[in-house]
This record gives sequence, structure tokens and C-alpha cells, in this order.
Amino acid sequence: MKKRSRIISVIPVYNGEKYILETLESLASQTLKPDRIIVLDDGSTDQTVQLVEAYKSLNCELIRGVENQGLFKNFNRALDYAPECDFLHFVCADDILLPKFMEQMSNALQNATGQSFSYCLSAFINKDGKLIESPTNHSYPPYSVSTNALLAQHSECKSLMLGGTLIKTLGQACPVRFRTDMPHAADCVFYSDLAKVSTSRIHVPEVLLQIRRHPFSMTKRNEENIKAWVLDEWEAIQHAFSLMNQAGLPRWVRRQKLRCMFAARSKVKMQQMAEEKTDYVLRIYESARPKVPWLHWQLGCISVFVRDIFFGSSIKKEHWQ
Repeated sequence: MKKRSRIISVIPVYNGEKYILETLESLASQTLKPDRIIVLDDGSTDQTVQLVEAYKSLNCELIRGVENQGLFKNFNRALDYAPECDFLHFVCADDILLPKFMEQMSNALQNATGQSFSYCLSAFINKDGKLIESPTNHSYPPYSVSTNALLAQHSECKSLMLGGTLIKTLGQACPVRFRTDMPHAADCVFYSDLAKVSTSRIHVPEVLLQIRRHPFSMTKRNEENIKAWVLDEWEAIQHAFSLMNQAGLPRWVRRQKLRCMFAARSKVKMQQMAEEKTDYVLRIYESARPKVPWLHWQLGCISVFVRDIFFGSSIKKEHWQ
């Protein structure tokens, strides 16, 4: 019987030649290195495969795909390694782990029983690696988060970040999978489901991951993708809300809040498109407006208007992808 690894880190990648080496370097620099590092190539047509094969600082296992299957199908392939390890990690091929990621994330799960996961704070960098935005590190130790508290975050589109979690699998299959029919919000749905089924959810209040944000552009996407961009987000919001153990007045209040929030986020999308492709403003409106009552739509739009007057736009284009 094959011996189970302690930590497996998987990098799903497609045409990642520009940043894959930086991601590998961040894994090589870990104070606690994974036992196995697996690169799942999804039919890359650039030099990704050659770069991974030539990289000598780590003994990477390269699994080559014949044709491109799509991001979340590839992440589901990463989940297939859960029975082969105690801890499973996956990261996008353009993000960077800080040196103590594996050590601190696994230590946080030391006393967790059953299938559990830890998650950290994430900073944002641009395509050149320059820091865009970073939350404040906190001095207090890792702490447990309730299912409802995490689902509340997801229902407000404050999803955990791909790469910023470590799953304690105990050599068992992961009980949830990524949906492959909603490319813009499958991660939010996945982490909502994971929060619901996990025994423990441990937050490490320290920045241990840098997420790369690329310049926003929707002009290359067709009308159907614009619609999916809006409706996937709405479905993810509703999914997280449906999993919450909440009733009565608190549930009613949250429902109204989420409707207004969705309207506000849709209004921001319309503002972005007004600068880039005005035809898409109407597409967004036609997709989003029927989902919420008239009053909630107006309140959401007013909140964006007030924010822009007093604080300026808080959502930068490079933060959306």
C-alpha cells in the first residue's frame, strides 16, 4: 500500500509561462515544504511544460493534459489527490505563497478533528508583482470560525481565495467539488459547501498569500459571458444564504441586505463598462435588474452614488477579473 503523504500542493495551470516559476519559487521557499508538488497542466500551448520540466529546485510531478478542460475542471483534478495526503493545498499558477504559509496553516489545524480547513488573509499584487492592497496582520492566534459566520461572508461575496486554504483531508476524499458550469463564482460556491460540511474552520489572521490581479477587460468577452458574470454572482450569493442556519427576522433582514448589495455590485459593473464598452452596460442591467425588487435596486444604486461622492470609487478596475 502506498504511503500517504503529509502535505500535497497542487498547481492547476494553463498557459502560465509568465508566472509559474514565481509560484514554484514560493513553494521552494517554504519553511515547511510539501511532500509532493504536482503541476496539473491543462493543455498549455506556451512554454509552461518546458519551464516546469527544467525547474530543478523542486522535484515537481508534471501531469500533462491533452486538451484544455477549463479552470475548475482542473481544480477538481487537484481535489482527486485528497485521499493520498493528510493536508491538501492548491494554488493558482500566478500567485505567491509567503514562506511560512505551510507551517502556520498546518499548525493551525493540529488540534482540529475530522475534515477541516484553515484559511489566511491575502494581499493583492498587480501583473508586475507590485503590492496593490493588503489587509492588516493581527497579533492574535488562529481561531475557529462558525459555519454561519463564514457563510455570511460568502453571501456578501467575501469569498476565500483559491490558494489561501489548507484542507485537512485525513486521507479521505474531499466531500465537495467545484461546479464547472459557473466560471465566475464556482470558488465561492465551493467554499460555501466546504464550510458547511467541515468539522472545523480555522482562520489564520496573517497575510500568507499574494493574489495576482491582472488588468480588467471585458471587451474580449461576449454577451453570454457578460450575463454569466452577473448571474453566477447572484447564484453564489443565494447559495451561501440558503446554507445558513438562520430564521425569523435576522434571516429576513439579511435577505434584504443581500438584494441591495447585489444591486450595488451590479451598478459598479455598469460603471466599469461605461468606460470600456457602453453596449455592455445594458446587458448587465438586463441580467441583474429582474433579480431584485425595484426598491432594493434603487437603494443599491444610491449607496454607490453616496460612496462615490464621499469616498471615491473603492473598487479599482485591476481588482476585478
